[in-house]
Amino acid sequence: MRSQFLLVPAALIAAAPVQAWEYISVAEAQRAMFPGATFKLHTITMDTNQFYSLMKASNVTVWSSTIRAWKASTGGWFFLDQVLGRDDHITYAVALNDAGIVTSVEIIDCIATYDQIRRPYWLAQFKGKTTASGSLVEQVEIISGVSLSSEHVAEGVRRILAAHALFFAGKKG
Repeated sequence: MRSQFLLVPAALIAAAPVQAWEYISVAEAQRAMFPGATFKLHTITMDTNQFYSLMKASNVTVWSSTIRAWKASTGGWFFLDQVLGRDDHITYAVALNDAGIVTSVEIIDCIATYDQIRRPYWLAQFKGKTTASGSLVEQVEIISGVSLSSEHVAEGVRRILAAHALFFAGKKG
């Protein structure tokens, strides 16, 4: 009988929703990645053919038919995306120069328990990557304890690189 009373609070705790923590706003990330720039939003809602083209080009799962990117007035592109972490979505931003080379990656929000993916040394591994870089999951350190989150962010950056090549390369503001 006593164990029943102990299980009720444990069940309530286990069912409590997990809250993502916003570390930086989208506007703050834009300013940090492209100092002094203004931005023009380009949203693409992919049709079925474009969706499968992106999946084939990136060789990773595509979760959404919408791509949100901003053209920076100083050159380059700012992409906002989400991937699945272990327990919740991770929102992140990728900055690419006009040649489609990663200049920086920023974690916008994730569950605080998994914020190891925000470490500067880990995010710096993406700098200089292109579509020609191949599988980022094989090139980027997967962090023990947050392996799903770090692997999925690497896959997401790969998807952003492919999206840039397919839909944004050479596109003017």
